[in-house]
Amino acid sequence: ECTDWLTESVRKISAERRHLTEELTHLGIRVYPGEANYLLLYSDDDLCRKLMTRGIMVRDCSNYIGLSAGFVRIAVRTGEENDRLLTELKEVLK
Repeated sequence: ECTDWLTESVRKISAERRHLTEELTHLGIRVYPGEANYLLLYSDDDLCRKLMTRGIMVRDCSNYIGLSAGFVRIAVRTGEENDRLLTELKEVLK
């Protein structure tokens, strides 16, 4: 019964994932491809600590098998929330 909602949700998440990937790459952050509503990122900067000071929490993935310090996971969220993340990242990476 919710196929229209599901189709629209998948479309929005896909569009936001592409937008985030482009913008994060322009910031010098490595983005690993994926299909879910999460992105795995790598940066030499301590993104977890820097974003936490601005009220944004990201998942530190340094304890995942095969990953190390610098790997984080972010959720693909609404356009407004994703834009806030990008704005804060631009500030902390200056």
